[in-house]
Amino acid sequence: MAGVWIIGNHVKVQGMNKDFIILSYAFTLGGCVEMILESTEGVRYFLKRRKSEISGIEDQYVFDGN
Repeated sequence: MAGVWIIGNHVKVQGMNKDFIILSYAFTLGGCVEMILESTEGVRYFLKRRKSEISGIEDQYVFDGN
């Protein structure tokens, strides 16, 4: 899995030379984050990663799976 970094409202994905803007995101049960990202060219991507694989996610959104 590629590394993912959140910097403000932008996302950097390891292996991709572009930055993306976060259009929306949701935390799901099981500790995952689903995001819809948009490139500077207007192309949209769906990205799903475990919260532990994303640097810069705010801790205030930690969901307890119990």
